[in-house]
Amino acid sequence: MQTFGGIKMIQANYHVHSNYCDGKNSLEEMVKAGIEAGLKSMGLSSHMPLPFLNDWTMEEANLENYFKDIANLKKKYALSIELYCGMEIDYFIDRKDISELAKKVWPRLDYTIMSIHTIGSTYRDDISYIDDSQEDFAKGIRNYYNNQSQKFIEDYFKAVGNMVKKYQPDILGHIDLIKKYNQGNFFFNEKDTWYQETVKHCLDVIAMTNTRMEINTGANMRVPGVGRYPSDWMIPEMCKRNIPITIGGDTHSVEGIVNEFNEAEAILLSCGYKEYWILKKGRWESQPLGV
Repeated sequence: MQTFGGIKMIQANYHVHSNYCDGKNSLEEMVKAGIEAGLKSMGLSSHMPLPFLNDWTMEEANLENYFKDIANLKKKYALSIELYCGMEIDYFIDRKDISELAKKVWPRLDYTIMSIHTIGSTYRDDISYIDDSQEDFAKGIRNYYNNQSQKFIEDYFKAVGNMVKKYQPDILGHIDLIKKYNQGNFFFNEKDTWYQETVKHCLDVIAMTNTRMEINTGANMRVPGVGRYPSDWMIPEMCKRNIPITIGGDTHSVEGIVNEFNEAEAILLSCGYKEYWILKKGRWESQPLGV
């Protein structure tokens, strides 16, 4: 088992992608990597198919195979790891809702992650993305927000709060994904009062639900220097509000299966968190940190 400063590594990862969507490895390769890394509980969470053309989510035609493959892996590796079938479901700011397909698939899932990746009209195929590139994000703000970055950021966090309040997913994915391409404060400054107050209001809403917030450790593997989602300054604010947490690697390859888990555990302990939540025998249970 990996350790960091005497701290035992976190034992679960519920944000794991595969080649069913934009991941590099098969479901089974990801499971084997999780077992080798010492995980005891793991969720497989492909991107839900979207209602417009894209090249990074699962195709609807592959849904049944996805469910069958995970069911088979659960049986095959039952003595080594607890496996769960999840999906990362997109909420759309313009629709104030998720897709009809997501609503149909939801009851078949062991757990749900919900996230926001898009900016603009999701009724068309020329949507912009928050996390594809700085240029695409800027294009979305230009086309749909008349270059008013602050207005979009405020709408984004309001939508996150509405999403969690309406659907109460098991896990809220990468709450501040909007910082991925914010190098040099290109879109906003996290230290600005308006930004921090906007975030805190969103946390107030989340705290009134049963949703667990994800500590997402995968950002630096794709864009070095981004850090974690959420930013470290947000974690004491979450702790103050007693918002429960899970750990998600946002893992897209076997190399990232426990990326920065040790560092994440250390910062959580330093900010006052004493536990995280883990699926055990199909139920969410608290697990002590640093034990």
